[in-house]
Amino acid sequence: MSLRPAVRFSQYRGHELITAPAIEPITLQQLADQIRGDSTDPLLDLYIAAARQQFEEYTGRALITQTWRMTLDRWPSSGAEPWWDGVRDGAIGDLISPSRATWVILPRYRLQSIDSITTFDEAGSSTSVTAADVFVTDTQQEPGRLVLKASKAWPVALQSANAIRIDYVAGYGTDAADVPAALRVALLQFAAHLYSHRGDDCSSEDAMRASGAMSTFRIYRAGIL
Repeated sequence: MSLRPAVRFSQYRGHELITAPAIEPITLQQLADQIRGDSTDPLLDLYIAAARQQFEEYTGRALITQTWRMTLDRWPSSGAEPWWDGVRDGAIGDLISPSRATWVILPRYRLQSIDSITTFDEAGSSTSVTAADVFVTDTQQEPGRLVLKASKAWPVALQSANAIRIDYVAGYGTDAADVPAALRVALLQFAAHLYSHRGDDCSSEDAMRASGAMSTFRIYRAGIL
């Protein structure tokens, strides 16, 4: 009798930005006022974008609305672990165990909505999944989740790698005013420090601390990924 490997609850995950935010949460003029400088300096755009991107990477939080794509090899605890004899079905205990994972976390938050879910079979053919039919989209948790409905099974995804593709929208909204004021002020502090100390040999976290923005950034970090 073949032995089945233990179910894995974490796995390879691909993640890429599909649609970038249309605007930045702080403006050229705001940064110019912060540094008491010239708003026509072409470097200001660069440092605003750099500050926002480093904040988003540090916290996992999206500010202005943006679209991301996550790819997975398989669903968590889906029973698709490779058996030594080639059987794809898992043990019945995997299906009824209360400790079985029944959700997928979307890494960039705040989660607004699911754009699409696509699965791929062994031949590479795609199937679209209607999210509302299979999942509860949890936008309250940070990060957000796709939670499998009690009466549903994971959609079939058999491709050896990147068998599941999830496109989703994250962020506070489309306007800078949608972003909390505390974050916009901290971003101004951070961007001003990056600009004023350009060329200095320090890490982004050192710059966050030195600018005074770190304490605010930490408040908005989920801290579970």
